[in-house]
Amino acid sequence: MKRTSLRLFRSGGRPKPAANRLAPRRHHMGLLQILFPDDLTLRLCRSELYVALQQYEEALEDLEILCKHKPKECEGFFRKGKVLLEVGKQSEALLQFQHCLTLNSSFHAAQYEIEKILTNDASPVPGTIVELKSDSSQNLEGSNPGEQLTFLGTFEGEPLQDVKKQKEISLEEAMSDHSQAALPMSQWMRKKSRSDFSANKEEDLEEDASPDTSGTRSPDTKSTEGHRPDLMGFLTTSDLECSLCIRMFYEPVTTPCGHTFCKECMERCLDHRPNCPLCKQSLREYLRAGKYTTTILLEELMTAVFPLQLAERKLVHQAEMVELSNLNKNIPIFVCTMSFPGLVCPLHVFEPRYRLMMRRCQETGTKTFGMCMYENGKSFADYGCMLEIQKIAFFPDGRSLVDTIGKRRFRVLRRGHRDGYNTADVEYLEDEKMEGEEQTELQNLHDYTYELTQRFYERGDRTFRQLVMHHGPLPEKEEDIQASPDGPVWCWWLISVLPLDLTDKLTIFSDTSLKARLTQLKHILNIILESRDYNS
Repeated sequence: MKRTSLRLFRSGGRPKPAANRLAPRRHHMGLLQILFPDDLTLRLCRSELYVALQQYEEALEDLEILCKHKPKECEGFFRKGKVLLEVGKQSEALLQFQHCLTLNSSFHAAQYEIEKILTNDASPVPGTIVELKSDSSQNLEGSNPGEQLTFLGTFEGEPLQDVKKQKEISLEEAMSDHSQAALPMSQWMRKKSRSDFSANKEEDLEEDASPDTSGTRSPDTKSTEGHRPDLMGFLTTSDLECSLCIRMFYEPVTTPCGHTFCKECMERCLDHRPNCPLCKQSLREYLRAGKYTTTILLEELMTAVFPLQLAERKLVHQAEMVELSNLNKNIPIFVCTMSFPGLVCPLHVFEPRYRLMMRRCQETGTKTFGMCMYENGKSFADYGCMLEIQKIAFFPDGRSLVDTIGKRRFRVLRRGHRDGYNTADVEYLEDEKMEGEEQTELQNLHDYTYELTQRFYERGDRTFRQLVMHHGPLPEKEEDIQASPDGPVWCWWLISVLPLDLTDKLTIFSDTSLKARLTQLKHILNIILESRDYNS
């Protein structure tokens, strides 16, 4: 008999498939189970064989009986969670692992599985809460549907749909703090002891023990008691604060290392160093991708549990955006060089303060900032030009190339600072308008100066040609020379290429008389052209 039984486990010749090799063992386990129906160890072994044979339904049946008879031991619930993962039911598996931590807060295997589910791209975390469809597999402690479920907080007499709602609440509780900046999931699980759940259970028992005058609960009452009171007692606004700005999350993003911050706070940290602000893990790949996907589940949780606080947080952010979008007060100032209306000004942005400035200009929708050159004795000159962002190209390390074009001239009224960069209250400059005979004289002066500019452009030497390659060709003459408050664009092109000191250029730049500006340019061009004719 021994030899005969041993042959059942042997496979001569070529290796047999796993199902064929395990079939004899399953047969013997079945016989033993018939002989010893109450042996839970045999059921556990048979469930492992079912898993190896990919017969997950049968494995779950054995594990269900094991959990029912051993509600205080983690092994059955843990193995049940692993089987549920195999069949793709991550939400239900998460509940099993969470219940393991309820029974044993130091069960590291369950902590690891929870963190792996929550950080997996295919998990329910990036989207909305998945409805738990299994009606029979979540009876964690009770021996029948009428018994109390300690972990989920459901009691005898509640409809099955209420049990599903409680399951969703538990899933929200498991996932909510995973996205906290300073408290990873494993630490959060250790923090919440079994006494917290017991306290919640006693409160629920007291509520259920109170007499119901109508005999039934209305749907409104049920929905109110099913979601927010439980979560409100379990979470506080401090659990949903960004550890960088110490405010409630706004557009929360979660890093690959499992820490969550406000999107703006995360970007500001990456401006200075490509590492997680908490655990210092490298985020170079995260920065290179340039994508910051909002943690939708956390936003939905805040909306459901703390709607008023979230609304206040959004109002604060909107007020900040309104303040940043003001183009007269506290406008951001890029201190670098002179720029001119109508001319392109490419920039290489690498300093953290200017990275922040560019992002804010984009977020507010203005896409505009001021450009001023440095001036001795002051942080920047008294006059500058507004630049509008046309295009931004980002490098993997966070640097960027920004294409801008000049808009309006301005005069600085008051200087200030914001988050490391300069700001200013400004007033915009506008050329004086000419009419009648003065307008005719201005037009003649304009045409003559443009002809001189054309001669200057055509007779330029090699150095001048290289300069023109940077500034572009001479712009065309405009029909209405007073249409723009800053005058013709070609005048600014000429000022930018003339071999003048920056102080002299700034003097011409600040003049609000087009006639005076053209007169100065005509005088300079005559000197340059006469000098060239003399040298030739």
